[in-house]
Amino acid sequence: MSLTETFYGYIETTTDALLVFEACKRGILPKITRRLQEKERNILRSGTVFVFDGRESGIKRWTDGLVWSPSRILGNFLIYRELDGRDSGAFKLGMNRHMANDFLPHTMDQRERALVGSLTTSYRFKECGLIKKTISVVLNGSHLHMISYYNKDHVLRNLLPRPSDVPHLAHLSISPDLVHRQRFRVSPLSDTPLQRYEPYALGAKPALPSPPSQSPTSSECAYGALRKSTSNHPPFLLAHSLLSRRLVLGSTTSSEFNLLVFLVGFI
Repeated sequence: MSLTETFYGYIETTTDALLVFEACKRGILPKITRRLQEKERNILRSGTVFVFDGRESGIKRWTDGLVWSPSRILGNFLIYRELDGRDSGAFKLGMNRHMANDFLPHTMDQRERALVGSLTTSYRFKECGLIKKTISVVLNGSHLHMISYYNKDHVLRNLLPRPSDVPHLAHLSISPDLVHRQRFRVSPLSDTPLQRYEPYALGAKPALPSPPSQSPTSSECAYGALRKSTSNHPPFLLAHSLLSRRLVLGSTTSSEFNLLVFLVGFI
C-alpha cells in the first residue's frame, strides 16, 4: 500500500506543527507507519508533510533518496536544502562563508531568509530544489517526528496552505503535553507572527482562582485590566500576546513583563 501524506501544505511556525501533531493524535490526520520505499520516493513534492511515531513505525532514521546540505537550526526546526549532485558539499568557487554572509542582507529579503535560514550561498543548491524542515516532540513517552518539504518560491507565492489557515485544524485545542513538556528553543507563541496570533491558540485557557486565597499576583492584575478593554488597537494585541505567554506558558522575561505593565497603563 502506498504511503499517504499526513498533510499537504507549509509548516510555517511551531504552532502549525503542533496543530498537525494534535490532529494526528486525534486521528484526524494519518501518521505513516513505515519508511519510504525506493519506488515511492517520487511522491515527494513541495508541500508534502509526513508525521511518524518512532516507536510505532520502527523508523530509526528517515531517508528519502535526495541529497541534502548539513542541517541548520531555524527556531525549533532543523532545515536542509537539496543539493545539486553528490559532490555538492563544497563551497562555491571564489566565495567563502563570510563573503556569502556579507552579501546576504542585500540579496535576500527577511521572509525569504526565514525559509532558508543560514543556508544561503555556501553550497551548490539544486535549482528549484526542495527544502526539508523537521521537528520532533515527545508525547506519552514516544517521539513524534515531522518531515516537511517545500519549495521556497511556492511559499513566497502563497501556493501552500498552512495548518493555521485550514479551518478544521486551526480551531483545534492543542494538548498541554504538546506545549509544556517539550524542550523548545523558542516559545511557540513568540515564533508565531503577531498578526496571525489568536488568543489562547495553544489551547489551555488560564484558570484564575476564585476566590483567591491570597493577594492577586501582578499577572492576574494585568489580566483583569486587559479583560476590561475591548480595544483592538496594536498595544492591546501586543499586551495580550505577552500576557498569554506569561499565563499559558508560565513565564516571561523581565523586559517582557516591564513592557506588559507599561502597555496595560497605556491601554
